[in-house]
Amino acid sequence: MKSRMALAIGLVCVGVSSASARDLSNLYDQSVLEQWKPRYERSTTRILNEVILPVLTTEERRRIGGVPRLDFPLLADAPLRGHPLMFYVPPDGARVVMPIFSLKFLDDACIAYAWLQVNGYSLETISEYTAMLRYKAPPRGRHPEPLTALHIPATALSDRRVDELALGHFVTARTWLLLHELGHIYHRHVASSFAQSQRNEQEADEFATRVMRRTPLPPLGILVFFMLDAHWTGYGSKDFDTHPLSGARVRTLAQAVDDRGLAEGLRKLAELLDDPEIRAGFIATGKAADESTLAPRRSGTLPVLASPLGSAASARASFEGRYTGQSMQYSDRQAFPIELALQRRGTRVDGRYSFGLGVGTIEGTIAGDTLNFSWTWAGNYGRGVFRLNANGDVFSGTWGYRESADNAGTWSGRRTN
Repeated sequence: MKSRMALAIGLVCVGVSSASARDLSNLYDQSVLEQWKPRYERSTTRILNEVILPVLTTEERRRIGGVPRLDFPLLADAPLRGHPLMFYVPPDGARVVMPIFSLKFLDDACIAYAWLQVNGYSLETISEYTAMLRYKAPPRGRHPEPLTALHIPATALSDRRVDELALGHFVTARTWLLLHELGHIYHRHVASSFAQSQRNEQEADEFATRVMRRTPLPPLGILVFFMLDAHWTGYGSKDFDTHPLSGARVRTLAQAVDDRGLAEGLRKLAELLDDPEIRAGFIATGKAADESTLAPRRSGTLPVLASPLGSAASARASFEGRYTGQSMQYSDRQAFPIELALQRRGTRVDGRYSFGLGVGTIEGTIAGDTLNFSWTWAGNYGRGVFRLNANGDVFSGTWGYRESADNAGTWSGRRTN
């Protein structure tokens, strides 16, 4: 994984700038949000009344003004209406806003997390999907909904284990998030700077964790929330992030929770947030990902590329078919696995490749036993050369940035079909 991140650094520094936050307010149809609004409003209000209020002290109730008011608009107030995880206290300090859009996104993520976990699949695809939402322009003006993009079956909740795990994450995440926002009211927070916002968030985290210890619920769902939030608010403009996330904040939270497994998960997340290579890799993954790369896969495996078109006979032609191999970047001399799917039409070749950080494209022209090609990935581009062995089933070559075909590294592969 580290070597893939090192490659991402090499490509990102070619010319990728920090992306601005995208408006995802059209991710769900309004009719879908209206359909879910009564259910989310009832269940979230029950969490407040039956789980949170009974464990608050008299002083805590006094400071938050008695029974807090909850608002459930379909979308957050402008300019944050398109943020998928925007739970907040508005400037009046008198209510907690829980947009239906954000609740639906969190609910879907909990279902995806549970189904992937129960079935032994990697959770990386959730991170890749969230990064894609943040950093890649949507196809046809709209990204797919989480469960569709992640190939989660419509029958996922028919498995009792998935249903119980997803609900547990969703309930405990909402409990902690409600308490976090009540912590802002309790402390009467006003953010005058980004540094002050960071301090406010840590104080609200501490309030939420302290009060949640009095409930019968372990705060396991917050790991799902922060995994999503890390790829949304962790890498953008500080001015946009009203709830800034940092490694220090997550590490402080890890020290405060009692559950060892949760604490360890939060510490690992904090390490990711503090690693500049991985931060750059998240951005690159988002720019290179698409729905076809988000299908469930086992941990440590690459995204499954679509098989090239053509008959069995044409698949035996040179530079056509599926190849697995490795690439190495000259800068660090580390090799990493790579998969390639090529389709040939005459002397023209088009293809896609994956090395664990989204999917890139290849197009080129064959001359004898040589393929001269151009590649694109995550907004970056370059050239390369592949040469076949005598049997025509193995290639080796080089790749480079921009107009060079050999200034970056080597690339080799063997046909598997």
